[in-house]
Amino acid sequence: MNNRLLTKLLNLPGVIVESNQETEDTLILFVKSEKKTAVCSRCGQISRRLHQNQRHLVKDLPLGNREVILSVNRRRFKCENCQKPFSERLDFVANKKSFTHRYAQ
Repeated sequence: MNNRLLTKLLNLPGVIVESNQETEDTLILFVKSEKKTAVCSRCGQISRRLHQNQRHLVKDLPLGNREVILSVNRRRFKCENCQKPFSERLDFVANKKSFTHRYAQ
């Protein structure tokens, strides 16, 4: 399937589908944030300095008869102000959760 079409179907603002894998009953979407920066959770400053990439699996609403799993690149940044590493906040999933807000509802 086309990644642009999947991004539209996913309908999560600020999220881009990079690629996908399909099985008979599961659709795994590899997604990333379209933002290039993140706000430090300690001091509130904006940082562009990427420290680390970490993939997390997050359940989302099913698409047709298929379970949808998002493989999310939750980046860690290093604050340019306080020099501490921090994880970016994602609008569609709470911190340390393995499902989207809309899945929880």
